[in-house]
Amino acid sequence: MFLFKYIQFIHNHIYYSNFFVEGKENVPEKSEAVVIASCHQNAINDPLALEFAFANRTVNLFAHGNLFRNPIINRFFRSIHVIPAYRMRTDGEESLSKNFTEFENVEKKLFNGEWTGIFPEATNQTRRFLGEFSLGYLRMAFQAAERQNFEKDVKVLPVAIHYDNYHRFRHNCLVRIAPAVSLQPFYELYKTKPRTAQRQVNALVRESIQNMMIDLPDEESYEAIEYIRETYGRRYAVTHGANPDILPQKLSTDIKLTSILKAYTDAKPEEARKLFADVSELKSQTRKAGIRDWVLANKDSSWWLVLYCIMLLCLLPVFLYTLIPNLLIYLAPIPFCKKFDSIGGPFVMFKGGVQIVLGSLVTAPLLYTAGFILHGIYIGWLFAAIWTLLQPAALVFGWNYYNFALKTLSISRFRIGTLFASGKEKAARLRTLRASIWHKLDELCA
Repeated sequence: MFLFKYIQFIHNHIYYSNFFVEGKENVPEKSEAVVIASCHQNAINDPLALEFAFANRTVNLFAHGNLFRNPIINRFFRSIHVIPAYRMRTDGEESLSKNFTEFENVEKKLFNGEWTGIFPEATNQTRRFLGEFSLGYLRMAFQAAERQNFEKDVKVLPVAIHYDNYHRFRHNCLVRIAPAVSLQPFYELYKTKPRTAQRQVNALVRESIQNMMIDLPDEESYEAIEYIRETYGRRYAVTHGANPDILPQKLSTDIKLTSILKAYTDAKPEEARKLFADVSELKSQTRKAGIRDWVLANKDSSWWLVLYCIMLLCLLPVFLYTLIPNLLIYLAPIPFCKKFDSIGGPFVMFKGGVQIVLGSLVTAPLLYTAGFILHGIYIGWLFAAIWTLLQPAALVFGWNYYNFALKTLSISRFRIGTLFASGKEKAARLRTLRASIWHKLDELCA
């Protein structure tokens, strides 16, 4: 229980800036038999998000069997009720027999106050996209009901998980919960046509999840639409009465915006390709200039930028004092993240989870303990205790300082560059291209 609460604190308050849960009114009572079905957007982070969204329930979650090969990670996952599901293409045919024991244990637990969570896509996606569902989760749910002679209801609870950034520290995570789908009305159909019953329930569950998330199946236009969502999407949110810095509100307007863009692509594919090509050009040119869209959008006066620089200089000693242990915590997972990048495919989505697990279970305890001992020996144990307790806040401060400094310096450098003829010309081209794209998007969204 201590380990669960510790990881929950790291996940909800340190790694993520905000962890939102919507639709709590749709959560069934503890006594009901519930199978949670969720989209799978972010490898290890998704099981953690579900565990902590339903922290007052015992939820047994299925995850890739190959994640459990390391004994330390295996022990950690099982301690927070994450259990292996083995697949032929990743774990080999001989490993499939292990599933029978795991599934049978989970089915029994459904009627003993423990829920089950599963990702029907069977693998995590690498973009904002809902894949096809395997029917295994419904086979398990109906078999659990059959063990009870169909006398008890089993419910499937559709869930969508959304991240404003898949990998970066101090971003936001949102879990959306839809009304549960009861299997009881499908029991009679299942007795004679089990696959038909499973398909009908699956269609309801999948549609419910799809309606709560961004689903961009067209890989060709994906990057352009994502860039529009991240940049113009903030303006679109404001014009529709939403706060772009509050993830649930931003997601609601993002779903509307991406729906408009998908409809435009279907209705006028040639025009859409031209728009997306311009967006890709804008993204490429801003990257080459070493800036981001928020640099072009910034309207702070030069005096404010001077004040920001003074504030950064005043806080620099505090930042440097807290830098060493927390910088190591941040840097430690990088070799593992590079390895996942080199493997490619769905493995690139393991990076965020590795940061949480490695940071909370290995680097943070070791470095904070070492800092506590050194401060205790050379300064005093009371100061050492205070220093250690303040380290999570120091980590957050250091990250916020770094990002604020990065933005301030980027905007200042860009402003100084526009004082020269070449810089002014580049800025003018970027702003002209951006304005033409924004004008077209305004017409589409009117």
